[in-house]
Amino acid sequence: MLTVKTSNQYGVFTMSQKYSNEDLQELLRQATILQEENNISREQLIEIAAEVGISAETIEKAEQKWLRQRESAQKQAKARSHRRLGFQLHLIPYLATSVFMVLLNLTTTPRCFWSIYPILGWGLGVTLHGACIYRKEVKLS
Repeated sequence: MLTVKTSNQYGVFTMSQKYSNEDLQELLRQATILQEENNISREQLIEIAAEVGISAETIEKAEQKWLRQRESAQKQAKARSHRRLGFQLHLIPYLATSVFMVLLNLTTTPRCFWSIYPILGWGLGVTLHGACIYRKEVKLS
């Protein structure tokens, strides 16, 4: 719990406000957003933390944890991009080949629509591939 006393224009303390740790975190987060154009140096971060009773060691641990989380998020984004590319590389040839097979079917044997069978078979594979890719993205979010 942090107690903050405010003063009026004459320097007289007029009230005392108490903040919980959650409130304090939210206030610091909002202040950081407001100060978006001015980046805070690591030294300033340690000074601010010291003012609210957080040790430099705790800041160091928090920073390391944050860096690991950010690195993990970047790896997940790269893997997600790679999976999407794999799906696109599966979908594009499927669509092109399907169009070709329908045209071939219609020019050679228009009375027997045989191209539907390979299109449906391959389409099942493409559909399952897409479902696996996008289902994993929903779970990661």
